[in-house]
Amino acid sequence: MSTLGGWQPGTFYLPRLEYSELPLAEDRGVGWKTLRDAGPVVFMNGYYYLTQREDVLAALRNPKVFSSTILQPPSDPLPVIPLAFDPPQHTRYRKILQPYFSPTGLSKSRPVLQRHATEMIGALAGQGKCEVMADFARLYPFQAFLDLYGLPLEDRDQLIAWKDAIVGDKEYLTMAEVAAGQVELLEYLAKAIRQRRENPGSDMLSRVMTGPGDFTDIELLGMSHLLILAGLDTVTAIIGFSLFELARRPQLRGELRDNPRQIRVFIEEIIRLQPPAPVAPRIVTEFVNVGGMTLPPGSQVRLCMAAINRDGSDEWSTDDLVLDGKVHRHWGFGGGPHRCLGSHLARIELTVIVGEWLKQIPDFQAPTDYVPEIAFPSKSFALKSLPLRWG
Repeated sequence: MSTLGGWQPGTFYLPRLEYSELPLAEDRGVGWKTLRDAGPVVFMNGYYYLTQREDVLAALRNPKVFSSTILQPPSDPLPVIPLAFDPPQHTRYRKILQPYFSPTGLSKSRPVLQRHATEMIGALAGQGKCEVMADFARLYPFQAFLDLYGLPLEDRDQLIAWKDAIVGDKEYLTMAEVAAGQVELLEYLAKAIRQRRENPGSDMLSRVMTGPGDFTDIELLGMSHLLILAGLDTVTAIIGFSLFELARRPQLRGELRDNPRQIRVFIEEIIRLQPPAPVAPRIVTEFVNVGGMTLPPGSQVRLCMAAINRDGSDEWSTDDLVLDGKVHRHWGFGGGPHRCLGSHLARIELTVIVGEWLKQIPDFQAPTDYVPEIAFPSKSFALKSLPLRWG
């Protein structure tokens, strides 16, 4: 790792760091501060990381210059919808999909999400202990997805296995295993799309398919594929971080039980502090000046949303929970036109889960020697494990 502290405002300095050496595994606050302190632009492993709030927000709001098309593999015909498209194509996709992922559009799904949380947490409550990540957090988002899509719940573990083969961080996974997982998942989704074309129902896939957007089968396949690979592990991660914070804060557990409306504030703070997808990849389309240097077209950048969420530029952008009864702005779900489409679904799921956990398992703890560590480097940030005990 390069020597830090060389950057001073008003001077140009491009530090070169090694991403894997950042102290993010043990303490995200220290890790992101290390990056912010290094400079406004930090070169790591072939990418330019933007670390300052003004630069990150300007890039998020300017897809013409900071393009998301880098997320579309050039040799892959499957469209990464809507993430890898810039306006105007992205605008069309968002306009079509937004009604289904809005609070109003998801209101009818809340009972389904509540039922899964109630049943799954109820099954754990009598055991007196669990490993949260394996026993609950990894499972719930996929179970909820299958129900929302009108697919058999018994397919849950197979769906997770395919996802892990494609994007998981397991060691020693062969290319053949990755390819097999990809093919089998796409075949599974293509079959579901064919069935809905022949016999549409009331599930989300059918409603998108028969709605005003006139999505093609390949567009539906790309949207569904992205939702599984990028939209479910994020909820898994936030479940883990939420329950860890509650495990070590008995007073907070009591406050949230007494005033469930504050659960939403708590959830937003966890997302601010521990966003599962902490950086946003972009590619520069024209010469642009950032942090005192000029990036040429084709430069690959990483927008450090997690770093600006903790930058101390206002009283609520701190390294600790700010629970003053207000929901403060943050960029845990990104920003600009590419702000996370599934953010409202995630909020409903997490609010339901925390409320139900506190109801059925009101007092719980992690072992005294437990270390809340994430796998790093990793495609997403989530606790490796979270053992809890109660009763």
